[in-house]
Amino acid sequence: ISKSVLDAKLEACKFAFLKLSAVKTTRMKNYKQLRTLLMLKEISRRGADRDVLKDPENSVTRILCSVLKQVVSNSDRSLKSLRGFHYETLDDQEKQQVTRMIASVQGMGSRKYEPETVDQSDDMTEPMEMEIYLGNGDDSVGADFSDIVLEPISWPLESQLTLEWVETLMGVLNTFTWKNSVSEFPLVLPLSVAVSLVDCASQILDKEANCVRIDCCGESSRVIVVGDLHGQLHDLLKIFDQEGRPSQNQCFVFNGNYIGRGSWSLEVFLVLLAWKILMPESVYLLRGSSETRVSAEELDFLKEICDRYAEDGPMLYSKCIDCFKLLPLASVISNSVYTTHGGLFQSSRVQEDTTNPSLLLGSLEELDKIERRQVGENDDENITLNHVLWSCPWMADGLNESNYKGLLWGADCTESFLKQSNLKMIIRSHEGPDARSDREDMGNMLSGYSIDHEVESGKLFTIFSASNFSQGSRNYENEGAYAVLEPPNFTEPRFVSYTVENVPRLQNQITIDGSSAQQQLMWENRTGQAFASVGISNPPSWNVPLPSDPSQIIQLREPPQVFEGFPLPETIEEPHKSNYDYLFRLISALKQEIQTRDTREKELMDHLTKTKATLEVISQMSSSL
Repeated sequence: ISKSVLDAKLEACKFAFLKLSAVKTTRMKNYKQLRTLLMLKEISRRGADRDVLKDPENSVTRILCSVLKQVVSNSDRSLKSLRGFHYETLDDQEKQQVTRMIASVQGMGSRKYEPETVDQSDDMTEPMEMEIYLGNGDDSVGADFSDIVLEPISWPLESQLTLEWVETLMGVLNTFTWKNSVSEFPLVLPLSVAVSLVDCASQILDKEANCVRIDCCGESSRVIVVGDLHGQLHDLLKIFDQEGRPSQNQCFVFNGNYIGRGSWSLEVFLVLLAWKILMPESVYLLRGSSETRVSAEELDFLKEICDRYAEDGPMLYSKCIDCFKLLPLASVISNSVYTTHGGLFQSSRVQEDTTNPSLLLGSLEELDKIERRQVGENDDENITLNHVLWSCPWMADGLNESNYKGLLWGADCTESFLKQSNLKMIIRSHEGPDARSDREDMGNMLSGYSIDHEVESGKLFTIFSASNFSQGSRNYENEGAYAVLEPPNFTEPRFVSYTVENVPRLQNQITIDGSSAQQQLMWENRTGQAFASVGISNPPSWNVPLPSDPSQIIQLREPPQVFEGFPLPETIEEPHKSNYDYLFRLISALKQEIQTRDTREKELMDHLTKTKATLEVISQMSSSL
């Protein structure tokens, strides 16, 4: 493609972006028109954004050719939707704007675009008021999206998903995140549709091996490997935006941890299941450490689902947990690259040399034989499964037990695994900037990836795809990243780092049963006044003195939402209703505090173990000098 054509298409994208930003959306008749505008603006924004050229390995030609290919492929369908606007409600000026926008999109989709059709941008009118978010950026700050009405998504006949259906799902969920009203979620995505997504995907996942083999034979084929998303839907959409959708020539491998501390765990998981159903041979979903019953409970995944589907939430939650158990554990790409969530694992073989006991490294053959579909309530019974999900690399040699569920392995184990498996590379996830913040011996993950081991047979990488990751009150301001693997051997990954700014996040709201202002005030003040009316003057307090130092008092945090014991039967009257309310919430707060402290203790012990390993390495290096 000549430079003049590239420049012309860049100008076309700029012009289209300006015109799309100026369209007043309140007069659109239905959501399909809004979705079309959102899609077109995002395509044109990407085509006109020179920031995508920041990667020095990418030439201008490569980036723009990728953009233009996507633009051309979407133009015909976009034009059909644009021409379906109801012009009778627009004034002459608005009609002229939409007409020129259509002409611009025609230019964007034409391979013989002439720049003369967009050289009159100086006479553009002032942009009209924007009343809907149309992409990621500063224009979303302070906007009000509560009045947007979205049409509900219906399940297709005979469960035959189409590309248009999946695109609509992503567009609807993206727009819905800006409404910040999860109680309306069933009106947009009915429970029956969410259940159907989980059920259909589960049938496909159940047939896959523990370690899926991905064969890439085409000269133009490539594989995108994505790390932890942690419920950050807009990071997932950013990746699709930058690299395109799954297709026959483009596979996606997701290394797990779809749910997490982000606001949109359910949305991320459902979008990925939709793509899996649509293109099962181009989308591979591996299991992460978050996709277990214990982790899901710690991450309040049940609460998130119940926020959306109320009393139907536990049923959908149970189906998601069952679906987690069906997710494969690893993949091998083009017989060269091994991907998994955590890492290496212990062999089930018996150690022959009992005088020098040590852990034996597991093989791909052993991984294929384990039973990943656990029937029990707890996944801890399967040691190999825990190792695959929780293990981490370190700088000391050997395969060692961690204080938690996984193992710690050194570069010698990476070499042994690659050599015995005839592989060239490992790409794993599991650790982000929070896990690496105090590990000076390992990469800090602030760019979204790190090279952890370089050995004779190949390399070990860690990749993390949740940008601006937050843990508690701390935001690490990190970039997310993904790996692009291309022929001929797929062993020279190109890592793409990115950030997503100004994303919507849910506000933690306390749900209070009962409509009386007196009840609400009583709960907020935690006084337990209603107990006095039944003769109890010393109800249990929300303050807990520490045995080690009675002067130090823990004030229990109010739980975001309580499910155990609620809703209270209508037959219970005041003041007993308020007393039950008080006690159930106090019990929930105590459970929350215990879980939080247990998690902190595990993290601390894990950190101490890794710090000890680092000191041992330093000691060995010092004694060898």
